[in-house]
Amino acid sequence: MKATLDIPDELYRRVKARSAIEGRPVRAVAVELFEHWVESPPVLSQTSSLPPVGTERQPTRFDNAAWLDIAQRYIKPGMRHDLGEIREAIATGWATEVAAKLNPPDANP
Repeated sequence: MKATLDIPDELYRRVKARSAIEGRPVRAVAVELFEHWVESPPVLSQTSSLPPVGTERQPTRFDNAAWLDIAQRYIKPGMRHDLGEIREAIATGWATEVAAKLNPPDANP
């Protein structure tokens, strides 16, 4: 099956360069990554905070990433993994929190 993916230019250049160094076609790298992802345990959605019964969460390299904890409270289910959209969500959420702290509802008569 053929599929078209919109990949950021810089990321694609890096993938293409590394695949050339390793002597592997980009297609083979993509297939390997898809297979690995499909075979790995599913990641919990934003709407569920508990893992399925009988499963253990595997640690990831992001477990100690403070930025991820900060960002997650602004990310909504169904958002695309577009950095611009994520930045906008964080900025909007942060601005809303700051405005609420500066103008608490009970401060206005």
